Amino acid sequence: MSHSRWETYKAKRLREMEADAQPHSEYEQAGRDLELGDQLREIRKRRGLSQKIVAERSGMSQPALSRIEGGGGIPDIATLLRLGAATGVRFRVELVVDDDTTTEIEPLTVHHRQLANA
Repeated sequence: MSHSRWETYKAKRLREMEADAQPHSEYEQAGRDLELGDQLREIRKRRGLSQKIVAERSGMSQPALSRIEGGGGIPDIATLLRLGAATGVRFRVELVVDDDTTTEIEPLTVHHRQLANA
């Protein structure tokens, strides 16, 4: 197959794949993981904190914090609360139901004290 025929075929297949593409929950979750990691990193940097300091304050290892900031997964609520306390912020947790029913859920409000060095 010549180069131009290959490029034409490849472009056609990509268009077909895009047309057939259904959203995959794994990709959506990965996007949320990356977004949370970006937000945590931005908060930490705005406050002038290193990963090492935030990790120590939150009781986790620096590689674990790096993994979270890099989109390697969403921390559990307890870890998220510790990260908030370590950076001096309060997180709002929102629960979403992925079916057609509407469910009213009271917002989860978590209060913590501001750290002196945050």
